[in-house]
Amino acid sequence: MTLDIDPVAFSLAGVAIRWYGILAVAAIAVAYLVARTGVRRAGLPAALVADGALWVGLAALAGGRVLYLAQNDLDEVLAHPLHALAIWHGGLSFYGGLLAGLAALWVFARRRGIAFGRAADIVAPAAAAGQAVGHIGCFIGGDSYGLPTTVPWAVTYVNPGAMAPLGVPLHPTQLYEAVGLAILAVALHLGRERLGRVGAGALAATYFVGNAAIRFGLFFLRDDVVVAGGLKVAQLIAIAIAVAGVAWLAVLARGRAPRRDPAHLDEILT
Repeated sequence: MTLDIDPVAFSLAGVAIRWYGILAVAAIAVAYLVARTGVRRAGLPAALVADGALWVGLAALAGGRVLYLAQNDLDEVLAHPLHALAIWHGGLSFYGGLLAGLAALWVFARRRGIAFGRAADIVAPAAAAGQAVGHIGCFIGGDSYGLPTTVPWAVTYVNPGAMAPLGVPLHPTQLYEAVGLAILAVALHLGRERLGRVGAGALAATYFVGNAAIRFGLFFLRDDVVVAGGLKVAQLIAIAIAVAGVAWLAVLARGRAPRRDPAHLDEILT
């Protein structure tokens, strides 16, 4: 498939409005709507969504941008400091956004007297759904592109404004991730009651494991530097996040397990 879409959707008062920015706004809107549904289901005040979205959303954007710039564009930022604000050009680190967003969510939950696990369970499906939409913007602009390939569904960018190499059939890894995250969002929605019985935080822990699995597999199709054991930095981080998610689920499951009365155990053993 040949993709000839200008990453700039239109200009407004001389300012280029890019598809990346439009889809980022759409992603935030989708995440907000999903989170509002979760808050209502949890019996919490609806105003928490707007307040929490401001905390977590801004922190995630800042964290994602800072880590991306530190890894990729540090020289450019030092030469042109305002480049750090040009998020609409693309360039956000998922892991930077995740860590900063989690920190902001923890602070917000403590301030509002809400258990962190309960707050994280509301945010997890919203994050998955929002990310799925956001990756469509990456696809249009050619950001986060995959390796060259001969598969029938390969995407060849031809627009000079695209960030991907032109004229080369590539794996549409942005769409792979978008589909994977959409499936994860639906799975979290359908499994919320069962996971809720495991304990507060089970939904969020499952999101961590699922997201890590998606990114671990995806980066075999990305041209990033291999650092250890044939794996890339993002894959090593994904393993760590998956382990943390599994450990969180194990702790919750252990805490939910019924405790036997020692006296009753004596009766059984005798």
